[in-house]
Amino acid sequence: MIKLIKKENDLDHILPFFAQEKYLKTKSPVYGWFVSDKFILPFVLFNTYIFKRIVFTTEPINKNHSSIKEEEDFLNDMQIFIKENNICDFIHKPQPSAIFRTYPKESNAFRWGTFQLDIAIDFEEMLAKVNSSQRRSVRKAIKDGVIITKTDDYKKVYDLCNKTLSRQSIPLLIDKNEFINQYKNLHPNSMIMFEATYENKLEGALVIFFDNENAFAEYAGSVSKPKSGCLKLLHLHAMQYLAQNHNIKKFDFVGAIPDIKEGCKEAGIQKFKKEFGATIKEGYQFTTIISPFKYYLFNLCLKTNFYLKGIKYMDPVERNKNLSESQLKI
Repeated sequence: MIKLIKKENDLDHILPFFAQEKYLKTKSPVYGWFVSDKFILPFVLFNTYIFKRIVFTTEPINKNHSSIKEEEDFLNDMQIFIKENNICDFIHKPQPSAIFRTYPKESNAFRWGTFQLDIAIDFEEMLAKVNSSQRRSVRKAIKDGVIITKTDDYKKVYDLCNKTLSRQSIPLLIDKNEFINQYKNLHPNSMIMFEATYENKLEGALVIFFDNENAFAEYAGSVSKPKSGCLKLLHLHAMQYLAQNHNIKKFDFVGAIPDIKEGCKEAGIQKFKKEFGATIKEGYQFTTIISPFKYYLFNLCLKTNFYLKGIKYMDPVERNKNLSESQLKI
């Protein structure tokens, strides 16, 4: 039986960061957890005009080492519960770090992944996982005086990260109010920011969320032509800091297309992540259309809004499929 829980205190389970109430409420005032005796699935619900859409923030949290088949049954029951209780019009793409082991029957499922890396206190140990040419670039960046520091200047970090997304022609930028809300409520206990400077000029920035075990590279930004080795050094320094000061064991680069087409700029971004020695965790994501008319109308409104701003909008799932050799087919 599926239950809808609206307060974390009503859950008798330790939750990962993206499932915690302190994070969920920075995304939307409406959030909760679909719960059975075996699984917990956190979500946020966005009310936009007449549209209600759900976004899952993690994959199902497995309470009892349950099987993949049991997880599929849970997801099927969860979708029935949503429909019967008229909770939303459609289930949108989950957050990038959510990697499902399976998917419900009546859904539009696709392959998805994320790069993950075991991190250590020893900087040289992590640097040894990087290929030789990249190691030389990192060492040269250190020698040339690239400086990595923690920063509290969320305005400067936000601007750089958004400019980077704009440069990459990504229409859905970081919501400013949401970012400020996250800074005010999560920093510094669960959110930390680093910047890389060279000759007193900002080269790159990194925003990381973390819990007791894992860290997530949520946002990143750089100038158009950063100094060689600078961004690798930025990430390595951040990883070392998290391992040393917060006992973090694993670093998640947040989202990856498993069979990305070579030559596109997104492939270069994924290559950057892989070069740390990270391995890809593969699984699935899915969307579900409950009200076809409202889903169609929502996308029409979204496309029209971006068109009036001079931007061509493409659904994130379709955009990722176009970057995949297999169209992310299962």
